[in-house]
Amino acid sequence: MSKLLSRKVLVPTGLIVAGLVVLNLLPIPRVLLPEIRIAAEPVFELFGFPITNSLLAAWLTMIVLIVGSWAITRKMSLVPGRWQGFLELIIESFYGLVENAAGAKWARKFFPIVMTIFLFVIVSNWMGLTPLFGSWGVLHPAEHEGGHPVQWLNDSHTIGLWMPTPTGEAEAASHEKAGEGYILVPMLRAATTDLNITLGLAFVSVLLTQYFGVRALGPGYFGKFIAVGRIVKAFTRKGLGCGGRIAAFFMGIIDLFIGVVESISEIGKIVSFSFRLFGNIFAGEVLLVVMAFLIPYLVSLPFYGLEIFVGLVQALVFMMLTVAFFVVAISHHGEEEH
Repeated sequence: MSKLLSRKVLVPTGLIVAGLVVLNLLPIPRVLLPEIRIAAEPVFELFGFPITNSLLAAWLTMIVLIVGSWAITRKMSLVPGRWQGFLELIIESFYGLVENAAGAKWARKFFPIVMTIFLFVIVSNWMGLTPLFGSWGVLHPAEHEGGHPVQWLNDSHTIGLWMPTPTGEAEAASHEKAGEGYILVPMLRAATTDLNITLGLAFVSVLLTQYFGVRALGPGYFGKFIAVGRIVKAFTRKGLGCGGRIAAFFMGIIDLFIGVVESISEIGKIVSFSFRLFGNIFAGEVLLVVMAFLIPYLVSLPFYGLEIFVGLVQALVFMMLTVAFFVVAISHHGEEEH
């Protein structure tokens, strides 16, 4: 048994090591390590406004969702075919999750919003893993050291290939003197790797939380933020007595403090939402880039599988947390007299 187990472990390990050795011996071109920037890069201007690569990716994601929705629903039938049945199964499963959390009444109102957020996030995350993202873009002259030479493909120097930096000292010195270093600004970058977009999604989620809270509880919903009810009753309610009024007053001060904490927590939701999504997806893309640079091609494949799973989990977490916030907002808060 131990010999069989050792073979199962040693043989795949030996094959992987042999593959890595072969890859290093073969004259395979190295993967270039692009500049890693947290902020999205402008790629062109439209009517004087800079258009960033993440904004282009967000537009592309919306186009994919709109065209995909149209293509899927244009031939719907009462007797679903194979693909329609598969998609209906997925939608019903997600609707069941929302209905279990929010109930049948509110699930109809919550589901279109949270499912749209889920689809936008997951499509954006998975599209960012395709070769369409990060592999082509606009070449800018490098302002500092670290640029790469370019092999121009036309006489007007508008289309070129980003090449590795010369390895020889003489070639590198002549390259630096000639000022031929360029950096590549990707034309497309996953929308969820831009903090502005994740902040926008988080802001919409929290804003809709307040909307559903007011819709369910009326103006009294804001009582949890501006909790002055006990302080007012400490001076206006009859039959409390001196000790009762003092106790009610101090309980009102506690409620007021809790209201401040509730207000801060709403802002905290925006921060936690946006940074969680941004941090996980951006870190995943950096991991893929670095692994492809250190050990090109085959070794990066397991990490792609990991990032596909992470993209799904992050979209699902964003969706279900939004549902949870909606449910908390529509829940009735206990009255102090009870």
